[in-house]
Amino acid sequence: MRSYPCLIIGLSHEGRAAYVKQHIREGDEITLQRSGEPGAIACFHGPNCIGHVPQGRQWVSRSLSEGDRHQIRVTGFDTNDRGELAGVEIEITILGEEGPDSDPGAKSVISEIGDEIRILAMVAAADGLVAAPEKALLEEFAARRAHEMGIAVEAGEIEHAVRWARRKSADSLDAARIIGRLATEHPAALPVMLEECELMAEIDGKVGHEERHVVTTLRNLLQHGLKLAKDRNG
Repeated sequence: MRSYPCLIIGLSHEGRAAYVKQHIREGDEITLQRSGEPGAIACFHGPNCIGHVPQGRQWVSRSLSEGDRHQIRVTGFDTNDRGELAGVEIEITILGEEGPDSDPGAKSVISEIGDEIRILAMVAAADGLVAAPEKALLEEFAARRAHEMGIAVEAGEIEHAVRWARRKSADSLDAARIIGRLATEHPAALPVMLEECELMAEIDGKVGHEERHVVTTLRNLLQHGLKLAKDRNG
């Protein structure tokens, strides 16, 4: 079985946001149904429609057409910069899927580079406040890496991925695990991450004690990852 992150949007209609706030918790089950428009997928919590899958996530429609069985769980809640509920984060598991290749359309910013953004968010949040230049750098990094990875980015997806990464900012143990995986799967990302971490610490014009400590920790982990990658390849 494989799982893919996705998002339920359209919460501004018919009191859906109020229903979500009152009745839905992480771990709740969601079901999918086709709606009237071609390719449109409505999302239900029990009998209640709470929104829909973004139109760009056509892999969900294809999966339904192919008769796949799904398990969908709520994993989080996305709020915009005004503090308003903007989406319900879900994980779609295709039951019985064992093949090595997934639908390329299932790739998203979070699924492919979410952990990299989490590491940068660790630096940005080290002093307790993510300044506007730090947020902008997170978004610029996410957009550039998504382009390099060939991800078809939807409107608002970069901003959501950055908000998600800030909520799930890595700690030292997470960072060690992520960097260890990158050393095996994407070693070319490590020097990029090292440079971006240094830049993130300096972009707001000051480097506090906490930021310096986080950057030192990440620098050591990244350099160790680079050594592992070099030893593996050489």
